[in-house]
Amino acid sequence: MVASSILQCELGELSLKVRQSVRLEHLFALTDHNAVLQHAKFSVPARREGYTVDDNARALTFAAKAQALWPSRKLSGLQRKLLAFLLLMQSQDGQLHNLMDFSHRITDQPSVGDHLGRAIWAMGAVINSDLPAGMKKSAQLVFDRALPWAKRSNSPRTKAYACLGLAERFCSDLKDSNLAANLNELAHSLLECYNYNRSSGWEWFENVLCYDNARLCQALFVAYQSLGEKAYLNAAEQSFDFLIKTTTVDATYVPIGSDGWYVKNGKRAVYDQQPIEAGGMVETTSVAYKLTRSRRYETALRQALGWFYGVNTKAVTIYDESTGACFDGINQSGLNENQGSESTLAYLLGATTFIENTDATR
Repeated sequence: MVASSILQCELGELSLKVRQSVRLEHLFALTDHNAVLQHAKFSVPARREGYTVDDNARALTFAAKAQALWPSRKLSGLQRKLLAFLLLMQSQDGQLHNLMDFSHRITDQPSVGDHLGRAIWAMGAVINSDLPAGMKKSAQLVFDRALPWAKRSNSPRTKAYACLGLAERFCSDLKDSNLAANLNELAHSLLECYNYNRSSGWEWFENVLCYDNARLCQALFVAYQSLGEKAYLNAAEQSFDFLIKTTTVDATYVPIGSDGWYVKNGKRAVYDQQPIEAGGMVETTSVAYKLTRSRRYETALRQALGWFYGVNTKAVTIYDESTGACFDGINQSGLNENQGSESTLAYLLGATTFIENTDATR
């Protein structure tokens, strides 16, 4: 895709171009008989690094939505494999292990972290899909056992991912008042976090901008979309406008770098820039634009999407249209040439959400 077309063509046309650019070859290459492998050395799966719930939850969130856009028998098999892996990684009390080595040994204790929130999100996506009833019931089991732990978590991101899962499930059953109450509880907790930490010139949920930042805003946008609570929309817009301003340099999207992040009253890191940030921005701007039709969100959407296609500080192409692989980001020297699952799924999830929210034919 020519980078200039991202900035110039109509959104409907751009949505079609993105849809046509998606390839699943690399995602399937990263998947073995068990699950999606975590890392790759260049384009080859790094089997020694094993598997994580984080990446397999991301993969299931994508796979549950992707069948309608890119139908494939291999995709159907992937959905079942991913769900089986996540079922295996959940303990009886509802917490989840995150790490499994290549020998299929679980190497950590069950816990409440980002991975648990991402698993809830994935299960919500399965429930709000056309997958078979038996798979939805399995997803509901994982969801119901994990949700109480997310509500007890002190992590804004765990809560944000759980909000996204609740919003997905709420779409499948608008009459379930319990779902609405749980979504409201978690969204209100994020709102309190935002109000406690915000200050003049720092409209954010924490005293640091670190990783997967846009998800916190996205959670409040979808909570407003589901519940209609205006306070969620106001906080989502205020915090997201701050994030957009902070990550826009000379009309180019520059995600917060992982080498130091951006601590309040400090200096923001420019590198390393990672696809998880750009993918989250694509998703959140897509949702925000659909809700508000604001030109500032359309512009931010194009800039975040453009990051994958070479509109970035190193002018390097991150997404490989020939294979569907995504490089692991940009460092001070240039392109990180490894192509792990987190990076590839960041693009695939971003592309899917963008199409869902901008394709007028859907």
